[in-house]
Amino acid sequence: MCCFHQSPYERGPGTAGSGEFRTVARVRGFTVVELLVVLAIIGVLVAILVPVALGARRTAARVREAAALRAVAAAWVGYAADQGGAVLPGFRAGLDARDETGAPIPPEAYGGDVEVRKRYPWRLAPWLDQDFRRLYVGENADTLERLRLGDRNQYYYFASLYPSFGLNSAFVGGDEARFPSDPQLANGADNPFARYCVTRLSGARRPQRTVVFASARTNATADGTMNEGYFRVDAPWLNTPALRWAAEYSSEDPASCGSVSLRGGEEAATATVDGAVEFLGIDALRDMTRWCDAAPEREWWIGKP
Repeated sequence: MCCFHQSPYERGPGTAGSGEFRTVARVRGFTVVELLVVLAIIGVLVAILVPVALGARRTAARVREAAALRAVAAAWVGYAADQGGAVLPGFRAGLDARDETGAPIPPEAYGGDVEVRKRYPWRLAPWLDQDFRRLYVGENADTLERLRLGDRNQYYYFASLYPSFGLNSAFVGGDEARFPSDPQLANGADNPFARYCVTRLSGARRPQRTVVFASARTNATADGTMNEGYFRVDAPWLNTPALRWAAEYSSEDPASCGSVSLRGGEEAATATVDGAVEFLGIDALRDMTRWCDAAPEREWWIGKP
């Protein structure tokens, strides 16, 4: 018996002596070390790409929200221009509101037409070309779609309740549930609260600072779940030291910080009297000079000695 050295080449399927050869592949698996290296590389890539992807999504959401709020702020300024400089009333009974067809909000609307008309969305809608999608952005757009496809009378009510942006109605436009803003009280006496509220564009002394709208949220829902939208936002101080924001912002308790939502990456989108839009963090939003045009200092409330 003779031994021979196996060549990496052997005869092909042709006839003997034809000179055709084929290569024999040498197959071998990955070693444990090689697998660990590959897994480590994948882990590093995931650690790099996931934050980038999340950051891109957050940036896109901020861009969409800022664009929507600019449209809302422009509508608010447009309303004032058409009313001889008088700004949109914040929260008050006895106002007119109509649906997208121009018909008055019906009295049989869920909660009654009075409550619907008190809030700003349906009253501002004509200056938004009746397009509520500008008031409902991000994940809140799904809320609008569910409302639109549901009972019509409930749609009037809830569409006025959950816009993505809350109005600083106590200090801009006036809010009868907070302070009366009319120049005179019912008894004819001068209203001491009137000077703290912006009711005309020309009356704002710090239009570039005074917040009109801010990103809002609430858990005042039928099932207690969080909704990224509410029609009103409250200032960090109202008329007593007790009525102030909590020391820490809580994403689980909207009322702790005036229903303001920091959904923009630890910041809220805000629109000021001059129509400008910017994102502000919670510390900047604790400054009362951003909420009340007449506030003389950061920590101030109506009636402070």
